[in-house]
Amino acid sequence: MNRRARFFLKRWAAVPRPFRRNARDLVARLPAAIVARAAAEACTVCLGLVGLGLGLSAGALAQTASGATASPSAPASAPAAAARPTAGSAPARIDPRRPYSEELQAGLNALDRRHYSTALRAWRTLADKGESRAQNNIGLMYEKGLGVTQSYVEAMAWYRKAADQGLPEAQFNLGTLYHNGYGVEINNGQAVSWFRKAADQQLPDAHYMLGLHLWEGKGIRRDPLAALDQFLKGARQGNVNAQFMAGYLFLSEEPTGKANAVAGYTWAEVSRLNGYAEAVDITEFLNYRMKEKELTQAKDWVRRCLATKYADCPRI
Repeated sequence: MNRRARFFLKRWAAVPRPFRRNARDLVARLPAAIVARAAAEACTVCLGLVGLGLGLSAGALAQTASGATASPSAPASAPAAAARPTAGSAPARIDPRRPYSEELQAGLNALDRRHYSTALRAWRTLADKGESRAQNNIGLMYEKGLGVTQSYVEAMAWYRKAADQGLPEAQFNLGTLYHNGYGVEINNGQAVSWFRKAADQQLPDAHYMLGLHLWEGKGIRRDPLAALDQFLKGARQGNVNAQFMAGYLFLSEEPTGKANAVAGYTWAEVSRLNGYAEAVDITEFLNYRMKEKELTQAKDWVRRCLATKYADCPRI
């Protein structure tokens, strides 16, 4: 028996016998540890900004003027901008399909260099003229206290100006403040409302956070199937937390009435390869419990899923 197998069996021996029967039993024991940790990480406003070597979500990274983003299929540890994502607030992206000014780009460049006062000057004139991306980014500066006195109240005011204009990053950032109770009382109903607006515009982190609220029944009626749908939408856009939760829910009978070990393994392994280390607790278990034919099918699906940038992955 190799060392990895001994390590797994040692951990497995600590699980009470009534919980050793099948994948559903493993899932029943995970929420208090893995899922709770995932939610805590995802719901904490991250302390880093793009270009500073600290993590923002893959779906909310600032793009360059050419519109390039980190490859969604690349492991999270590969490019610096694709660090393991959290659901923290995000600067507005430069979208090549939308006109943008040199001042907006200059502010992003200054932000990357930590020249916060320069970034604020570049964005303030635009923000006063109603440029939603500049308004969102000023809100981010107030939330983090970059070049200004930290103020969640000011951050919320700027986010709201941009969110009311339909900017998905600002809608997501506003939802995050309501979710965490920063600058305002925790209001899950408002958080869900803003996350849904951002998710309707296909922001990956918003799909993930909306999925969490649907799964936990916070601010909205609990709906495991709708939660899985949101996790899958975020997962196909490269959100690693959504990929893990999609795998987790496929192993649960709640969303569809039947556990799907192949789909669960596929998404859990994809999230592990993208940097979600805790997913090994699921994949190691399934390596020992799944039939050889199922395991072969799942591993082949993992390869196709990554090769197609999540286009050919398990669905409901």
